[in-house]
Amino acid sequence: MPLSVDAIKIVLGISEEEIPLDPDEMAKKLSVTFYPIEGHIVSERVLDFSEKLRQTLSDLGVNIIPYEKALVSVTKSLMFRRYFYAFLNNIKILISGIFGVQTTENYITLKVLSKIKKGKKVRKGIRIISLGEGSTGNLPMDNVQSFTDSTVITILDMPEHIDETTDFSVHFDTSFKLFAYHMTNIIIGVGEKNWILYNFNASHPIYPLDINLKKNVLYSLIPKIAAPIRPPSLAEFTIRPEVFDVDAKKNAPFVNDLVESGHILEKTGLFLQGKSIHELSFRNEFYEWVGRIHLDHRTGMSFGFLARQLPVKLPLVWSEAEAKEKFSQKINSGEDYFFAEGKIILRFDTGFGKLYVENPEEVWVLTQRSGANKTRIDPHKDIIKMGICKGKMMLETPRGLKLLSYYKPSFDTKVILAHALGNVIIAALLKKVKKDSKFSVYLEEKGMAISHWHGYINPEHIPVGWHVYGLENPPVSCSSPQSAIYAFQGKEKAFIKSLSDNKEYLGDIHIEPQHGTNIVYTSLRELGGFLNSNKNISSLGNKHLVNYK
Repeated sequence: MPLSVDAIKIVLGISEEEIPLDPDEMAKKLSVTFYPIEGHIVSERVLDFSEKLRQTLSDLGVNIIPYEKALVSVTKSLMFRRYFYAFLNNIKILISGIFGVQTTENYITLKVLSKIKKGKKVRKGIRIISLGEGSTGNLPMDNVQSFTDSTVITILDMPEHIDETTDFSVHFDTSFKLFAYHMTNIIIGVGEKNWILYNFNASHPIYPLDINLKKNVLYSLIPKIAAPIRPPSLAEFTIRPEVFDVDAKKNAPFVNDLVESGHILEKTGLFLQGKSIHELSFRNEFYEWVGRIHLDHRTGMSFGFLARQLPVKLPLVWSEAEAKEKFSQKINSGEDYFFAEGKIILRFDTGFGKLYVENPEEVWVLTQRSGANKTRIDPHKDIIKMGICKGKMMLETPRGLKLLSYYKPSFDTKVILAHALGNVIIAALLKKVKKDSKFSVYLEEKGMAISHWHGYINPEHIPVGWHVYGLENPPVSCSSPQSAIYAFQGKEKAFIKSLSDNKEYLGDIHIEPQHGTNIVYTSLRELGGFLNSNKNISSLGNKHLVNYK
């Protein structure tokens, strides 16, 4: 039996009470409304697809709410809070300027505030499906109670230059132009024979119009709506300001690996230049402001990540007999976790019987701030030290660096930490059952590298000792709690299978469908060497995904 979701949530510090992990479960928890098409430019093709989609969603158990019943009156207090927030924001920027502190936030002018519509709005939690091109000032995003708790899906005609042969970079640029212009989270493009699905995962699955619509909606569209992108905010972390010494001798091997691997990894072509908020096609200042809110006031979005997990003393592990002697009745509760001596003890069922492991006290990772150029970083400005300590996300900022507004953690923070914590637990279990485990020794002495890019490794080039998982998972958005849970669950299953197959465990390759690949490797330099050793190992987009079975 794999570790329960409740146990995973506790060790990863995931606070959401309900996290649907199965597409059928996701669909039944969704509420959707269709935005009125008056004043929109809508083709017959889009209209026809929307009717099929409406019926399909209904058949899948999605709660479809008439638009008028989805509305709620916006209180005066909410409008006051927005004006008061704007005032505080402007004061903060003014003070930052006086003291010479950089900020990515912009002044919120009365011109911008005047464009916030009054009257009834779509209430929080209801997803909005919009058809065709709407007019400025009357887009769904103009009519939501919350800019961040509402997901908009826009159905358009397929762009004329897009088809099954279009390369990744064209899809990438096209999708972001459409996101910004239509102020939407998801784009569905409808062609004569196919439909395409764009979201911020930088993926572009294309499906036939008249084949398996229900299946493709359930297993591709539903997960993206149910688990939307929500970038982590600094408020989610316990922050220790200016305590991380980038120049300390003990940190040098890991900082150097992050910095010096850049030119090697840049040659792979897998790490994209990001999208700046300034280069996106917003129609006016108001929509750009809303876009900034969606990104938690980041300067834009970068894609992929490089992370260096720090060495860690592995936690204690007990056999079932040892655990019964030490913990007595606590292990008879039927749960796969319990608390003892102020610590969380986890139970794993392996080919070597039940093993009990102490949840690691601290797990730390060096990675790059959101928006940084991944392959050309300034170690004193771009490196973030983050960790998970007793179920709490932690962040240490470099000495001499004030907590600036551009210093934000990666969208993939929860996935990074899930991999890092999972690595430590698996290394501890391996050390218990296989004394000569290279993975355990390496992690304890030298740490590990964790990386992500928006492509897949050719299955013919999987290195010996690396284990692949994740292909069957729903394609949720990065930053969602589901993505972190899938990472942890899959790593555990891959490890246990390696034991049952008597195969060495050196690392893993976590496939995120319609997103990309996460890999645990010995170092970033060595990862770069591996990826550059053969031009057919990996590429951006879905080229190699179809070769997995």
